[in-house]
Amino acid sequence: MILALPLALGWTIYTAQPTPGNFLLGYIFSVSVLMATGIRGESIRLRNAPRQLYNLVVYTVYLASEVLSAGVKVSHVILRPSLPIKPGISSVNTQDETENELISAVSAHGITITPGELVVDFEETHEEGVMMIVHSLNLDTSGQSLEEDQRKRLARIKGILGHD
Repeated sequence: MILALPLALGWTIYTAQPTPGNFLLGYIFSVSVLMATGIRGESIRLRNAPRQLYNLVVYTVYLASEVLSAGVKVSHVILRPSLPIKPGISSVNTQDETENELISAVSAHGITITPGELVVDFEETHEEGVMMIVHSLNLDTSGQSLEEDQRKRLARIKGILGHD
């Protein structure tokens, strides 16, 4: 029930209707979604709320800058078809030793929301752990940075969830 509060607040902000009725509607939707997905909040630990909030803000700014940067690069490729591209598939380790599904899902979202990249599947291996299968519009440019970006992304996501 408590986990639904920030989701309802996000709903209220997203719909741009800051009324008690709209917040209540967002809360009802949030509780319904949390119950349907089976998320109970056990993956989130409120150990140091100010630090977790800081990590959330930093991750949001980082993600927004990545989306903007990649969007400019993709639009440049689209508008200038003479530029060479090399679409392809690569594997990126989630680098999460706990193999937490929520961390994997948020990591996949961070990659998928970036223009030119899409997580198409997950693969579990005994040697390397959980791997994300990523399709990239240009494998030469994104393939090199995916592992490093995932390391940064994982640190922030763990910080947000209180898994420092």
